[in-house]
Amino acid sequence: MSDHPAARGRGHGGEHAVAGAREPSPQQQLAETVQAMFLARGRTLTDKATAETFGITLEAVLLMVDGALVEGVLGDEEHRTLRGMLEGMQAAPHLV
Repeated sequence: MSDHPAARGRGHGGEHAVAGAREPSPQQQLAETVQAMFLARGRTLTDKATAETFGITLEAVLLMVDGALVEGVLGDEEHRTLRGMLEGMQAAPHLV
């Protein structure tokens, strides 16, 4: 999870953790880090319009990653890894 001030105090990790509580998944940690980035700029992924814009942006990035595969810039394994990570990020608005 991010050490960014906006990401602290959310009940996961650090001094605010509940004894015996499960650690958040990497996907949850990423969602909270992305949310902290938005909060630092006065935005939130819980806002429908912001979440939609985030989703559109990720679609564009996925298109670019797919193009890199077609152009031979990325191999199959790298493409699968990057695409999987980006697809995981698409869930961020639903995890915060």
